[in-house]
Amino acid sequence: MKERSILALVIITLVMLAIGYLVAINVDVMPVAASSRALLVDDLARILFGLATVVFIIVQGALIYAVVRFRKRKGDNSDAIQYRGNNTLELIWTVIPAILVTFIGIYSFRVLSEIEVHSDDEMVVEVIGQQFIWQFRYPSYDVRTQELHLPVGQQVRFEITTLDVIHSFWVPAFRAKRDATPGQVSELVITPTELGSYPIRCAELCGVGHSVMNSLVTVESEEDFLKWIAEQSGVLPTPDLEETGSIPAETEIAAEPAQLVGSSIFGRYDCGVCHVLDDAGGFGHVGPTLEGIGETAAAREPAVDARAYLLKSITRPDAFVVAGYSAGSMPQNYEDRISSEELEVLVDYLLTQ
Repeated sequence: MKERSILALVIITLVMLAIGYLVAINVDVMPVAASSRALLVDDLARILFGLATVVFIIVQGALIYAVVRFRKRKGDNSDAIQYRGNNTLELIWTVIPAILVTFIGIYSFRVLSEIEVHSDDEMVVEVIGQQFIWQFRYPSYDVRTQELHLPVGQQVRFEITTLDVIHSFWVPAFRAKRDATPGQVSELVITPTELGSYPIRCAELCGVGHSVMNSLVTVESEEDFLKWIAEQSGVLPTPDLEETGSIPAETEIAAEPAQLVGSSIFGRYDCGVCHVLDDAGGFGHVGPTLEGIGETAAAREPAVDARAYLLKSITRPDAFVVAGYSAGSMPQNYEDRISSEELEVLVDYLLTQ
C-alpha cells in the first residue's frame, strides 16, 4: 500500500512538471518582442508562468481531493479525527517553496544583469515627460522632437526625467518601463531588434490628460534613421531643461509673419495636446477649445480684458477655470518655461482666433 502511494505521488509529480513545461514553452500572452531585452524577459516570464501553473494545479488539486475525500458522509455524526501536526508535511511545504524562490531569485538576477549591460557605442536619448506629452532629445545630433526614432541593432541608453509630475516611460514591445521623476534622471538600456512602430505609454496616473499621453517609437534601418535626423535638423529650436524656454537670439521673430510664429510657439509648447485649435493643429480635449478664443476671452471674466485673461490663463492656469473643467489640469510652470517675448507673441496669435 505504501509503495503504491509513493508511486502515485511520483507519477502525479511528473505529470504536473510536464504540464508546467508545456505551458512554459507554448503559452505566449506577451505583445511582440522588439528588443533583445524583451527576449530574455519573455523567457523568464514563461518559466514563471509554468511554475505558477504547477503550483496552482497541485494546490487546487489537493484542495479538491480534501473536500471530496474528507467530506461529511450522510448519517455520519461522529467527530472528525484530530491532527496536531505532521513534521514531514511541514518540512516538504517549507523546503519546496524555498527551493523555488531561490531558483527564481537567481534566474531573475541573471536576466537583470544581462539586460542592463552597457556597450561602448551606445547612443544616448534623453526622454523628457510633461503633462501630457513625451519629448525626445538626441544630444549627439542636437535634435529635439516629439517623435522617437531608433536605428535597429543599436544599443540606446535612455536618460529619463520630467518637467512637472511623476510619469512612467513604458514601451511594452521592449519590455521596458522606468519612472520619470522631477529632479532626477533614470537610465534604461535598450537594443531594438525588430523594424516597425511600437506604442509608448505613460504608466503612471499623471493627471486628467493621462490617457492621451501616448506616442510611438519607430525602429528603422540606420540609413533611414540618419535621413530622419537630417530632416529634424531644420526644425525650430526648443528650450533645454536648464533654460527658461526663451527663443534663442538667432531666431528672428519679427522676420516671419505673426500668425506663423504664433502657431509655431503654440506647437512648440505642446498646447495642442490639450486644446483644440485647428489653425495650429491642436486636437486635445483635456482643456477647453481655443476656437474663437479671441472673441470669447473678453467675455469670460468681468473687468478683465481679453489680453489680460489669456496672459493670466497661461501663467496662472487655475485663476480662471472654465465651466466643465477642473483646476489643476494645466501644468503650472509655463511662467518659468516660456519667455515674456514668446508669451506676448502667443497671446497676440490667440487674440486673432
